Amino acid sequence: MKYLKNIIKIVLFLLFFYIGYGLVYGNFHKLDNNAYRSAQLFSFNMPYYLEEYKIKTVLNLRGEQRGKSWYEKEKKITDEFNVTLVTFKMSSRKYLDFNKTSKLVEILKKVKKPILIHCEGGADRTSLVSALYRYAILKHSKEEAMKELSFIYGHIPLIRPKVIAMDRSFSNYIKNVKKNR
Repeated sequence: MKYLKNIIKIVLFLLFFYIGYGLVYGNFHKLDNNAYRSAQLFSFNMPYYLEEYKIKTVLNLRGEQRGKSWYEKEKKITDEFNVTLVTFKMSSRKYLDFNKTSKLVEILKKVKKPILIHCEGGADRTSLVSALYRYAILKHSKEEAMKELSFIYGHIPLIRPKVIAMDRSFSNYIKNVKKNR
């Protein structure tokens, strides 16, 4: 019983830390000088990040959702800062085939940089696209790129098994790129 209480305390601490960190800092991390990753930013922190890091493009992996307050605020802020907003709707729980991951890589290649990549929590979809960026754009090894799919960013397939689809999508992309070389 004592161990269970300690485990519950640790889990609750980590949960509150992650929620607080996600809300205040937006799970914001640097990939390189041309790319950053985050959770969905808010009216109070998005302007700071856009200005501080001279962001030219925001890649929203939640898709265009007109009428939703978070989307309307994001659109308004990116317009005010003259930042291009690119949307790509995807689910963290659904496997992306090679065509879709290739399309994401093409977006990453073509957009003005620096780019900010985000989804809702910055954990799963953002992790996949960040891994694609490291592998396809920065030419990092598979192992190095896979580090983007990490619990550090909130990507925890052990707790949320369906998000393993992001890992599988990344592995499939690599397999197909190697096959086509």
